[in-house]
Amino acid sequence: IPAIAAALARREEDAPVRQALAELPEREREIVLMRYGLQGRKEQTQKEVARKMGISQSYISRLEKKIMIKLRKTIIEQTNCA
Repeated sequence: IPAIAAALARREEDAPVRQALAELPEREREIVLMRYGLQGRKEQTQKEVARKMGISQSYISRLEKKIMIKLRKTIIEQTNCA
């Protein structure tokens, strides 16, 4: 999962990454954008994101893992189809 997070930060402008982010539900997309400082946002800790979203840090952690798996799957599928 750390590899996909690093790839997001490095390759935010790549079409597969943009498309994968666009396909996420709004809440999940917002979590990723805040956590990794994408689209001009400041990178934030899970604790900061949790406070802003009004949920627990442990829930953010679980969501983040689920979201990263979903992003990886979507990016791989898009890359293989191209």
